[in-house]
Amino acid sequence: MILWKRKAFLYTGFTVFAVIFVMNKLTLSLHNYSTGPVQVLILTYMRSGSSLTGDILQHKPGSFYVFEPLRSFCPSNCSSVILKNLVYANGTERRTPISFNEESYSILRNWFSCKITQLPANGLLDVFLERGTKTKMFYPCYLKATLKTMDHSIAMEKCAGKLAEICEESSVRIIKTIRAQFKFVKHLLDVLPNLKIIHLVRDPRATLFSQSHFHMCLVANGGRQRCTNNLCGRLEKDVLEVDSVDISHPGRVMTIKYEDLAQRPIETSQIMYDFIGVPMSPKTKRFIYYKTMAGIDNDCSICSTRRNSSAHIAFWKRQIDREFLDIINSRCDYILKRFQYDKFPK
Repeated sequence: MILWKRKAFLYTGFTVFAVIFVMNKLTLSLHNYSTGPVQVLILTYMRSGSSLTGDILQHKPGSFYVFEPLRSFCPSNCSSVILKNLVYANGTERRTPISFNEESYSILRNWFSCKITQLPANGLLDVFLERGTKTKMFYPCYLKATLKTMDHSIAMEKCAGKLAEICEESSVRIIKTIRAQFKFVKHLLDVLPNLKIIHLVRDPRATLFSQSHFHMCLVANGGRQRCTNNLCGRLEKDVLEVDSVDISHPGRVMTIKYEDLAQRPIETSQIMYDFIGVPMSPKTKRFIYYKTMAGIDNDCSICSTRRNSSAHIAFWKRQIDREFLDIINSRCDYILKRFQYDKFPK
């Protein structure tokens, strides 16, 4: 009798455990969650507030943040770039030409998967890696190992391996890029079940005004009209891709307006943290306040720290000339309406 009761108790306990296990699995499935690290791709455009967005997200303890890993392969106008003679951190080489778009998919996937030794070596030597609190260890490691071994190939593979270990231990992995097109990176959602994409947009008039000050709209490069066509043409394509992905992969992509982040930094940051499923600590909230509302002046041309981030978002309205404004208002009409940007001038 006692033996029968013990068996019944064990059977009941096992049944309850099995039900809980199945329910948890079902809940994870329904919410598109799975075990493993959180992976976040910030996809945006030059001068659209991505540096600030990346800094806010990488403030989460345990974050592994990669700042512009595609820059060394394509400084600008990436759509038609063909890459040749790539040498990877593990010493292998690729002689066959490959398009930038194809290689960018592999690079982003390997970063998210911590396969650092399978990344092109020149990308690991990019100075922009110093913008990540964990990736900045690579170059000092590489320099020290090269001086010790007198062999840059050995140093490259050794330090890539160390960075891979750091990446593997990180619970949150974030990549920020202004050089990837949505139609190519969307396929990462199929192979990385934990991946979330934040599509960061900004008023194209503000973005283009800022770009023009970085000499991106010079007459020699096609002038303001071509500059405007490039930005708003890409924005239009990306928006259509986002609409499609919202249907095929619901809950995996979120569009954030930089203006919302600048005007309501803590509230908008909370929305982003909730989206990626990571709690935002009081310490992070203080950091955001410091970065956006009580920050210090700086002379970093690519940084986004501002004494008052909400004050600078309308700066372009006081400075942009009417000819440039008319070009943007005409060409970017769909984007302006899509994101409900105020008509200017009224």
